[in-house]
Amino acid sequence: MSHHITKMMIVMSIFFALCTAAYASDSTEVATEQAPVDPNAYDETHYVMSAYPSSNVSVRGSLGLSLTLLPQPLTEYPTAAPMADVRLKFAFPLGINGTMRLASNIATSLAQGGGFWGVNIGRLSVGAGYSVAFVYGNLTYVDGFRTTQQRWINYPMVTASWSFPGAALTAKLEAEYTTAVESTIEDQPTKSTKNTLTGGALTVSIEQPFFKTTHVIIGVTFQYSSDPYQAWFLYNQFKDRLFSSEFFVGFIL
Repeated sequence: MSHHITKMMIVMSIFFALCTAAYASDSTEVATEQAPVDPNAYDETHYVMSAYPSSNVSVRGSLGLSLTLLPQPLTEYPTAAPMADVRLKFAFPLGINGTMRLASNIATSLAQGGGFWGVNIGRLSVGAGYSVAFVYGNLTYVDGFRTTQQRWINYPMVTASWSFPGAALTAKLEAEYTTAVESTIEDQPTKSTKNTLTGGALTVSIEQPFFKTTHVIIGVTFQYSSDPYQAWFLYNQFKDRLFSSEFFVGFIL
């Protein structure tokens, strides 16, 4: 049954993306009939993930949800882990950008901040940067499972975006370098890890109009890691690199 749920989620995500793309196309046609529109125009205030460099100082953000399918064989079947998800982008001239992400489902909380430098080549934008994340896991409120974990993860990355009229498609490739992990069960230390290349991730997202002036982000992160932070409480004792996927959607503020 879990496989059917996973397939249904993927189909629904694709259907949602197609519907919003169709709506955006219709809206663009109507706007074109009313007034001339530059087909290469790019409204940078509507994008959070895009590597497109800004011409002025601005802050953009999105509010939404992410849904991670925890990797097997750590779980007997694909298990979904939802999180509230806030993403921010601080844009400055000369292609300088700051980024921030805050996400939590109470059991797992993440705070990530960093920056990247981007350049524009026609419709293509490319960039490179670095970010650091702090992850705190807490299951002390569960009887018989009183465990906590905190970790620091570094993410060097490269990114590229392609601009469409009214939309932007972005891909980001990251390495996952875990600098510190400390875990406890019943207040007793059980795990400590330092300075380990634990894996990497590929994120693909599209930002596009949804309704009137509202824009949305739809994306997925494919993670290949020996220690995925979303599954911190499952303990991968064999250190095998496992595949997991995280779907996310957010409304751009």
